[in-house]
Amino acid sequence: MKCMICKHGETKQGITTVTLEKASSTIVFKEVPAQICDNCGEKYIDDSTTKELLNKARKIVKNGVEVDIRKYAIAA
Repeated sequence: MKCMICKHGETKQGITTVTLEKASSTIVFKEVPAQICDNCGEKYIDDSTTKELLNKARKIVKNGVEVDIRKYAIAA
């Protein structure tokens, strides 16, 4: 797909790191699948992956964790 930010690059499948913060919690997910612009580096994460990341983050925050770093794993 054409990059919506720079309007010049094309996106290609890759992986990225996503950092989410809520209140006093910081959650880092590594190796998240994403479409990445080959020109500017903008990252696009699909809806299902975003939903899964947010659900995992809610559970982590609910458990009272302040900092959590983990590899993203696609649910089987």
